[in-house]
Amino acid sequence: MHKFYRIKRDILACLMACMFIGGMGVDTYAAEVVDAQGAEGSGTEDLAAGSEGFRVSVSRNVSCTVEADGTVTYAAVPDNRLPVPDDGMLYLFELDPYEYDLTSDTGVIKAMKFDSSEHIWSFSFPVNFRQADTRLYSKFAVGIKSGGALYMVTEPTYITNPEALAQNTRMRYPRSKKSTQGEEFNNLYLDGTYGPVLAWPFKTIQVLNTGDSAALTHPMARADAMKADPAKVEQPMFYMFNASDAEGVDALASFMEYYAANSQGGENWIIGNEINTRRWNYMAWTDWDHYIKEYTQAFRVMYNAIMSTNANARVYVCLDQIWDKNLAPGDEGYDQCMDGRDFLEKFNALIRQSGNIDWGVSQHPYTNPMGYAKFWDMSGCENGAVYAGQVASGQIVTFQNLSVLTDFMQTPSMLDTHGNVRHIILSEIGLTNAQGSEIQAAALCASYAAVKDNPLIDEMMYLLAYSDPGMDSSLDAFAQRIYDEMDGENGDLHMEWAKSYIGISDWAEIIW
Repeated sequence: MHKFYRIKRDILACLMACMFIGGMGVDTYAAEVVDAQGAEGSGTEDLAAGSEGFRVSVSRNVSCTVEADGTVTYAAVPDNRLPVPDDGMLYLFELDPYEYDLTSDTGVIKAMKFDSSEHIWSFSFPVNFRQADTRLYSKFAVGIKSGGALYMVTEPTYITNPEALAQNTRMRYPRSKKSTQGEEFNNLYLDGTYGPVLAWPFKTIQVLNTGDSAALTHPMARADAMKADPAKVEQPMFYMFNASDAEGVDALASFMEYYAANSQGGENWIIGNEINTRRWNYMAWTDWDHYIKEYTQAFRVMYNAIMSTNANARVYVCLDQIWDKNLAPGDEGYDQCMDGRDFLEKFNALIRQSGNIDWGVSQHPYTNPMGYAKFWDMSGCENGAVYAGQVASGQIVTFQNLSVLTDFMQTPSMLDTHGNVRHIILSEIGLTNAQGSEIQAAALCASYAAVKDNPLIDEMMYLLAYSDPGMDSSLDAFAQRIYDEMDGENGDLHMEWAKSYIGISDWAEIIW
């Protein structure tokens, strides 16, 4: 919540408290139907014991939506085990992204009389869009006073349809499943300054935090925290976004509102790079649950900023190849990276708990290892059998076994708010030329074959200009021609050439 709002919120709370004591000014609302997004099981969970021994139950049967005119409707299905409040009142609280408990009355924005016969509670209030006291980035929860204590009785929930506020509703246009980084895709470095990116034509923009702005950088990713980090990350490349305090939330919201409104072509927004690996999203060591919680807070703020500006944008989390290694504490690499599958499960649970939204997945399906393109024959690769086994068992996801990712994304708990498979893009892949131009070209064809007829993959973005000691993905004239034409009118000929070169008659022999 914006810092200016804190003063206003405290004043409002005092005024409302006076009104409650005098028995005046209490808003009551008619019950209405609730779409319980993200409800799990019974939709409730026990939170804490009251002074008389009862358990206060937190309902997840909550919805929070906004209309184009800025009216927010918060509705919840109460739990029938709820005790009668001491003062006979229900209070709607506003919380910041980093707040998870009710600590005082200062967050109250609405109140209504408690009625045990009501099956649905409903509150309405203004979102204050584009104002200093905007509620677009807040969570909302109902609280009661019981036994002299304050209890939260609904799960804190964000506004889940920020796109309703967007003025930009331009249609998305279909494009080829094959695109090239630097043409369709580029990075936006989040450092607190506004660069020359407004004229960028790029449709896919990956947002990265350089760490140069303290406000935008999580406190545990700043220099002092790095010095004390017991699990050192060698040369962090980018840093955890900051939604852990009011300054960070304000900075993230302002930055993303600005770029989403002013970028020429931005349709796809990727929040961070390979965020299951701490080198690319550095945060001093903490358990992975805390790490994901901090990322999820920032993601939600950035999602709401983007979607409230461009109604047809898509916002993605980004994963590397590591999928299901099941590393345990004490294992080598445990504190450096986590399984992409585990990350998605935990991230999805946190999102659903605070109001489900239509996030997507961006993944990087390089060969395993990245420096070896002849994936169909690992005999020339040192430890090739080990690498091949990792792909075959689903520990690592490459373009060869994309079904591991797409099958997982079809499970019921991972579906979007409409019951569909979430949007999936493969935003970075390069094929090394280390084994020769023909092998590189054949591998390029194989990677494209893996996605071109797959309805669950929207796009594959090729990195053709990458070169370091571990991998050079630049193309010579032959490989460049194959790449340029493999999705064109000569594409079938190139695909047949590649299968013949590899020694197969069907792609299913090496891609599944």
